[in-house]
Amino acid sequence: MRLIPIPRLEWSLATESNRPEGEAGSPESVRTGWIHTAPEEQVLDLFRKLGGPEGRLPAPWWLHALHRGEVGSRAEAFRFEDDVHALLIARPGWVFVPWSTAGEIGYWEYGPSDRPPMAVPTTVTLTDQHPGWINIVPAQVDGASTPRVPAPGVGELAAILPRIESW
Repeated sequence: MRLIPIPRLEWSLATESNRPEGEAGSPESVRTGWIHTAPEEQVLDLFRKLGGPEGRLPAPWWLHALHRGEVGSRAEAFRFEDDVHALLIARPGWVFVPWSTAGEIGYWEYGPSDRPPMAVPTTVTLTDQHPGWINIVPAQVDGASTPRVPAPGVGELAAILPRIESW
């Protein structure tokens, strides 16, 4: 028998999103979990209590950044996600993929890059690992490890999209 520690179970329930009926077409449509809707201070308190920053609990990029004071509020982070989504979805070939790790909203794939010999299309993800919050993962062949390319923000992403789309 395998026992799950209660704090991890509590966090799992906190990050679980209720998927909307139909297809989730935007980050906003998947922000239904407790961490997305409960008072911000309660979310931060639980995250800190359960050891999130040190233990790297599975959590959205913005919660780690919010804990460190690198993003002003959850609402600010949501606006950032929505700005990335608006930029990408307005361009042909980009699709929003609404599933990811616990609490995350998903990622964006560039469909035209999903062609042989590529096994994984060009992908844009959000991260708390640098202050631009955006990583670009070039299309890759099966089993290859391709480094992530950090983008310094939505404006820079907009400027380099033509190059990214030509990879």
